[in-house]
Amino acid sequence: MLYAIEIPGDDAGTTFANQRQAYDDLPEETKQKIDPLICRHYYANRDDLDEESRTAASKLTGEQKAKMHWVRHPLVRRHPYTGRKTLYAVSGTSFGVEGMSDGDGRDLLDELKRHSTQPKYCYTPQYRPGDVIVWDNCSVLHRAPLLDPNRPRTLWRITVKEKGPTM
Repeated sequence: MLYAIEIPGDDAGTTFANQRQAYDDLPEETKQKIDPLICRHYYANRDDLDEESRTAASKLTGEQKAKMHWVRHPLVRRHPYTGRKTLYAVSGTSFGVEGMSDGDGRDLLDELKRHSTQPKYCYTPQYRPGDVIVWDNCSVLHRAPLLDPNRPRTLWRITVKEKGPTM
């Protein structure tokens, strides 16, 4: 949940991509191929590994990096309450697929990311101060806009923890 405090302009909305519908729209052959797959995740951004970049994951100290380890998540998961299948691990911290070469795993993840972030699956609300945005993290990808740092965007975020799909 986000509560909008300070919004710099019309380009300040978070984009949400519906991963449940993106999964539903895949060909049956693709679903059968990806349903059992497990992805490897790490604290970083697969698309931007430059720690000095504004789109990279937050920079970690050497001590923090030493504590990091790979985490396993299903590529497709069932929603914990509805039971519907959804794409889960297709972008951001997903770096590979178990049982596939690094290159083939990333190619598959990139293909699924391109599919699941098409405009037909995306919604970007235009925030105004006082707005509250609620989303189901089990069923969407979300991406904040890259704004001018001289134009502050202040949002309070509340996250309700649920037992996640970490294996």
